Amino acid sequence: MELAKILLRQKGPLTLRVLQELQTEYDHRFVDLKFTGFDKVRHTYAHLGKLMGRLADYVEAREENREVSEEDIKTKVIPDLLVYSSWLAREFNVDLSRAYLKRFVGNVKRLHGDEIPSDQMVEIESSARKVIGYK
Repeated sequence: MELAKILLRQKGPLTLRVLQELQTEYDHRFVDLKFTGFDKVRHTYAHLGKLMGRLADYVEAREENREVSEEDIKTKVIPDLLVYSSWLAREFNVDLSRAYLKRFVGNVKRLHGDEIPSDQMVEIESSARKVIGYK
């Protein structure tokens, strides 16, 4: 499917599912010829290290009360984290929406289960199941 058609089909805000589909189509056209499989995982690992370095530089500057722009974080780090998440999800055959929601519900239960009434926790889990078939 063409990249533009994927975008045009999307109504409203971009979902994780469409993001993953869009990135997969992009990869088919431009990335897979260069590397796939473990090579892609290794490449992702290297670039995640670079992103963490940018984030570390930002944190260090803020901690030292130096003037620092947030632009790099906003325009490069955050979007690239989505790209690399999508790459890893594809290589490991993971649906980002399902994985995120399962992790989200698990974190709420594990970290805040004592702060949420049990009927609300049941509602959160039930809602998650309805949204994407979470089990």
